[in-house]
Parts: sequence; C-alpha cells; structure tokens
Amino acid sequence: MVKLYHFPSPNPQKVTFALKELGLDCELVPVDLAKGGHHDPAFLAVNPFGRVPVLVDGDLTLSESQAILAYLGEKTGRLWPASAAGRADALKWLFFLSQHIMPAAGEVALRLRAKLFGIPLDEATVARGEAALPGALAVVEGQLATTRWLLGAEFSLADCAYCPILNVIEKAGFSLAGFPKTRAYLDACRARPAWQQTPKLPGL
Repeated sequence: MVKLYHFPSPNPQKVTFALKELGLDCELVPVDLAKGGHHDPAFLAVNPFGRVPVLVDGDLTLSESQAILAYLGEKTGRLWPASAAGRADALKWLFFLSQHIMPAAGEVALRLRAKLFGIPLDEATVARGEAALPGALAVVEGQLATTRWLLGAEFSLADCAYCPILNVIEKAGFSLAGFPKTRAYLDACRARPAWQQTPKLPGL
C-alpha cells in the first residue's frame, strides 16, 4: 500500500485530493507540524528537508507535492495527459503554480497560520503577497475563460494542485471577486466528493 506522510495543510492536500480522485488506497502517516513533528529524526530520515508531503511507494520515496502528482499520473495513466505535449502542458501549469502563485499564497496564508499556531502576524508580508497574486491569477483567469478545467474539458491532477492553494488564499481573506472564472473553478473543485473527503485544517 502507498504510504503518505501528511499534515492537513495545502501542499499535502494536493496529494490526498489526488489519491481520492484516483481511488487509490493510502496509509496516512500523520506528521504534526504544530508540534514540531517535521523535526523528528525519524521523519528527517524520510525527508531531510523536513517537509510534507512525502509519498512512499515500494522502493520509491518521493517528496515535493508537484512531483508526487506527476508520478501518480505517470503511474496510473489517469487524470493525466496521454501525449508528451499534453504532459508538458500539465507540468507547465504545475511549475507556474510553484513559481508564481504559491510564494504569494504562503504570505497571504500567514493570516491563517497566526490563528492556528499563535504566530505573530506580519501585516507587511501579507500585503506583499496580496499585491503579487493578481498578476498570476490573471493568467489563470485567462486560461479558464476558454476551458472548464485547467487543462481542458476533463478534470486532471493539475486541478488537484490548484484547488488547495486557491482555497487557502480565499479562506485567508483574499477576494477572488475580480477573477470570476477562477472563483467558479474553485467552487467546482470544492464541490467534488474527493475534495470534501480530503482532510483539512480548521478554517480550510
């Protein structure tokens, strides 16, 4: 059985969402970030960088949520493009998310972290994230003006990556009112049974 080292925050949610969409059995191994579980030597032996998620599938131990999604797509041949060009396009959107949306999303999400973990809130950092998001979200909005899901007519593992990140920025107070296609897309993702079954932190 596949094993996933997990905490119910956005990056691990990408993988749990995907596993539920694919109908794959998975043993969740909790890593309590709030209690410093990611610094435990036993976990650091699995991922020296001390971050979740980590997928263990037989002899493969794989960290980084985007890489895990690509692996699941390649392994199962489901919710993943069949052509080389299609797979490259999927990877493009995963890289776009990592490079242009997630850093700012992490800054905006400090509002939620402050509430959950008692971390002092740096309003200047939150404001910087909010200022950076519109440019990247405009690109997503343009894509969704022509497609139902991120890659086209069919739901894919790329959507499993975008849903938790868009969800956390909205839950942290960033308004998607200026991005109606993105807001409708997020609602459609959140309406899926697999997302509703995905473990979530309070407030997410």
